[in-house]
Amino acid sequence: MPIRSSVRAFTVEEAPDKSRKSVMGTKEMLPKIDKSGRFCSPRAARELALLIVYAACLEGSDPIRLFERRMNARREPGYEFDKESLLQYNHMSFGGPPVTTETIEEADELLSNDEKESEIEAEVLSAPPKLVYSKLLLRFSRKLLVAVVDKWDSHVLVIDKVVPPNWKNEPAGRILELCILHLAMSEISVLGTRHQIVINEAVDLAKRFCDGAAPRIINGCLRTFVKNHAGNPSESKQDQGIPVQV
Repeated sequence: MPIRSSVRAFTVEEAPDKSRKSVMGTKEMLPKIDKSGRFCSPRAARELALLIVYAACLEGSDPIRLFERRMNARREPGYEFDKESLLQYNHMSFGGPPVTTETIEEADELLSNDEKESEIEAEVLSAPPKLVYSKLLLRFSRKLLVAVVDKWDSHVLVIDKVVPPNWKNEPAGRILELCILHLAMSEISVLGTRHQIVINEAVDLAKRFCDGAAPRIINGCLRTFVKNHAGNPSESKQDQGIPVQV
């Protein structure tokens, strides 16, 4: 499916991190699943919206149309989705600095765990959205995409003022980071979600999918945006069933 290639394109290549293994084994950090066996955490909706915006930028297409195309895509004959992969998928699995191991066996084990995580991630993120996300989250993701499209041009001007010069000099290499900024700024300014929540979520997305100083830079950019461009955001909007709690 089209999203698979885009997902793997921006997954950070790194040495396995011991902290990731411990997180995967923590029950409290597992994604929230509803009674139908689908994701029901707003974190999953934001991640889906980010993947769509990123893929749309790579294709030069409209994010909303791409979202609808994925929603209505026919399943390949014989395709079956393993719902158990949802329980193993971890939205809080972050990258980290390279680690050293004392034995070849330990290194092999860490590499094996990392490969399993990548396989689960590819399986979940390439599956038909209706099999993975609750109806509420799909509505929320679409609202985020509509907000991004609506504010894209105005936020391009804002982003140009708040990002560091090296990001502006290499925009093609910072597409994912810029997508995170667009998504967060649009959620704050259009959906009215509390900016503290949005900034934390954006930083976590950057930790998960970006490299280097991106999380710190995105945090600073969004705080500058809130201070200088977003006015005084309301605490949150509870209308239309938008889930704003993390």
